[in-house]
Amino acid sequence: MSHLIAESRVFQISRLGTAVEISFRGTHEWTHGSEMHRYVERMISENRPAAIVFNLLDYRYEFGNDVTALFTAAYDREAKKIRPVYIAATGTTYTSLCNLFKTSKIQQAFGTEFVESVEDALQRLAGREAV
Repeated sequence: MSHLIAESRVFQISRLGTAVEISFRGTHEWTHGSEMHRYVERMISENRPAAIVFNLLDYRYEFGNDVTALFTAAYDREAKKIRPVYIAATGTTYTSLCNLFKTSKIQQAFGTEFVESVEDALQRLAGREAV
């Protein structure tokens, strides 16, 4: 059994507000979906971010639709709008999540973007206009 390790950092993005980076480490198991969801909801509640960057560079994901927190986080229930979400992933994790997001039209519906690094996501956010 692989333990899920979750961490977060908050960044100030001048035009946009704050962005929270949520990092998950480990090898995906079906139990991680609910753990991820609880952690993401807690970070959103505590930080009220304008944007979210998921750092999955040290997380191995191959298959499963239990990672819904990665796309439901895009909807800001308070503001009733979609917030920017970036997912930093490489290798099998990137390929598998891209396939899931594209075939189920998640990427199209939520505008989630995949990036190679957290720094890339932060640069893209810095270039966005306030929503």
